[in-house]
Amino acid sequence: MDTGRRNIDLHLSHEEITEDHPDPLVSCLQIVASHFNRPTSLTVLTAGLPHETDQFTPELVVRAATRINLEATPRRTALSKHPAFTLPVIVALKKRGPVVILEKAGKGAFSVALPGRSEPHTLTDLEIMEDYAGWTISFKEAAAAPSGLHGPVTKKGAENWFWGPLRTYWKSMVQVMMAASVINLLALASPLFVMNVYDRVLPNKALSSLWVLALGLSIAFVFDLLLKVSRATLIDYVGRKLDIHVSSALFEKVMNIRLQERPESTGVFANHISQYEYVREFFTASTLSLLVDVCFLFLFLFVIYLLGGWMVIVPAIAVVLVIVSALVLQAFVSRYLARAQSDAAQRHGLLVESLTAMETLKSLRAEGYFLAKWERFIQEGSRTQSQIKAYSSLAVNIAQFLQQMTTVWVVVAGVYRFAENEITMGVIIAIVMLSGRTVAPLAQMTTILTRARYAFAALKTLDDVMGQPDERVGMKDYVNRVVLDGELEFRNVSFQYPAVDRTILSEVSFHISPGEKVGILGAIGSGKTTLARLASGLYTPTSGEVLVDGVDVRQYHPYEVRKAVGLVVQETDLFRGSLKENVLVAKPGASDDEILFACRMAGVDAFAARHPMGYDMPVGERGSFLSSGQIQSIALARVFLISPPILFLDEPSSALDLAAEKVLIRHLKEAIWPDQTLILATHRQAMLALVNRLIVLDNGKVVADGPKDRVLAALAERAAARAVQDLSDTSNDFGEDDDQEEPPRQSGQA
Repeated sequence: MDTGRRNIDLHLSHEEITEDHPDPLVSCLQIVASHFNRPTSLTVLTAGLPHETDQFTPELVVRAATRINLEATPRRTALSKHPAFTLPVIVALKKRGPVVILEKAGKGAFSVALPGRSEPHTLTDLEIMEDYAGWTISFKEAAAAPSGLHGPVTKKGAENWFWGPLRTYWKSMVQVMMAASVINLLALASPLFVMNVYDRVLPNKALSSLWVLALGLSIAFVFDLLLKVSRATLIDYVGRKLDIHVSSALFEKVMNIRLQERPESTGVFANHISQYEYVREFFTASTLSLLVDVCFLFLFLFVIYLLGGWMVIVPAIAVVLVIVSALVLQAFVSRYLARAQSDAAQRHGLLVESLTAMETLKSLRAEGYFLAKWERFIQEGSRTQSQIKAYSSLAVNIAQFLQQMTTVWVVVAGVYRFAENEITMGVIIAIVMLSGRTVAPLAQMTTILTRARYAFAALKTLDDVMGQPDERVGMKDYVNRVVLDGELEFRNVSFQYPAVDRTILSEVSFHISPGEKVGILGAIGSGKTTLARLASGLYTPTSGEVLVDGVDVRQYHPYEVRKAVGLVVQETDLFRGSLKENVLVAKPGASDDEILFACRMAGVDAFAARHPMGYDMPVGERGSFLSSGQIQSIALARVFLISPPILFLDEPSSALDLAAEKVLIRHLKEAIWPDQTLILATHRQAMLALVNRLIVLDNGKVVADGPKDRVLAALAERAAARAVQDLSDTSNDFGEDDDQEEPPRQSGQA
């Protein structure tokens, strides 16, 4: 055991965990991280892990440990049967809960760290054994650390996210190959049985030998059945485990791609993700067994040679012809493969877009337009798929034809050799059976090759997805920072959305002190919403800096920024489920009192109280069962639930009527604490009662910044001056028209 003492900060880990995450298992993980000199930040360890409540599990500890380059191994076994482990180790106790055994403290005793205690305790072997709850988690340093917090995926990214997990099941893969090999060896039993029956049993009427042979063959078939069942079970096990691991990694990657790198079409992107099914099916289905079967054809050819000599030429030629035809036809299939994948992505993109915008589509009577596009995609895809199926079917038919011809010519050759007394009838039948067994797997070679092309094309597509920039990369060894004050500053910030030529923000600079209440004014498209996205770290500036508490937001973990900057955007998305579930998305472990307070302040309680199901009322997909104002109220409740130092509200009353707006203003005055920074982007005059400073944007630039009264007065003067100028321009226009009129004719002119 490694019992070397390291500097472990128990008290700091506990204080950090009890503030935000009361689970003692997370506290134990922080103690272990401190032992290995790894980051103990709660955000680094737990942010984004798949848990619906604050309850942590040993499985989540394993995933959290990988973030700090540790390998965690959970074991559920009796402590007396537990293998020797390297300290520290997390041990679950019945009374004390999970604890960390740090090191030996003399004979029969250990130094143990308990969550919530600043000093380690000493427990004896007997005390630990009596209180043991049945599971442990041991740790060791990983062999090699990835280059970032979550290991950026590059051109060799599949080595990390796919081949690496697949290699962890190499033992199961070897067992599958061994089972397939034995199954192929047992396949020799049937032809040899028939040969012996025809050559020895029938001529000699040796019925006792017949029963011995039949019993032996039956036993072989029983083993064959058991091996096939075991092989299928192993393949299913590997496929299920790999599916859980890899699909989770893919979805986690999708959740953490930088929004600036997000593909334009959500449907096409979703189709790319779904192509993982091709990869999984190819590597975990019967493909491995088929490959083993193909390898064993040489054994069958060798046995045929031993039995029939030169007769092996017939199945050997058939094998060569099947392989050549499959490879040639696959060259034609590959021409259409990329087009088929593109067609499928376009269809999926149109389907997702149509379903998402169904209400708008119907209101515009655009069903026919979208149906025409769908039918065009279907026709193009159908033509491509028909070509692929035609070549694949041709290859299968050729293989079956050659298999049939092999039987014919083996029998013909066998008859000539039988006539010359070189072989027996039983040998002919055995060779026919072995020849069929030799060529049969090759009939599926085209199918294997087609699936392989699909799988590797999908793997390349998924590798590109996993290679997208991750907003969490490069934070493994960063100094964890927490936003406390709520100070926000923009320094010469310019921003341009991808694939958009226009600059949204240009050299924007301003400073907002902690606790300041600031309003953002500007015309539509002036950049107010973009300011909110930059402040919350959803996007990064094209140039310049966004600072929170005097620190560039890129130095924070993204979760810390979004925890500190509570953002309410104009178009809030709700998720299918209940009202309570949609509020709890912001803080899964919130108490009922916290939920009720946040909902009262946001106005959610007003309509929830009138519904028979209350907070269990369904909201529909994307909030389809609610009004725009109700959806906006839920968005406010989410922010009030986390109570961030900086509150950025983007048009919070745009969907409310005047009465609801007055109630919202009253609740906001009550809910916003004095030291909380408020940034309010609005067009509504009444909402300005919440702020005492205004920043005015025009075409992505700050054109005014100062106390509310002074800025409003300046805006009023500018509006009045503009009105006078417009009136003057109108008068000038009339004057110019008068000057251009034709002068009256002089008398006597023609």
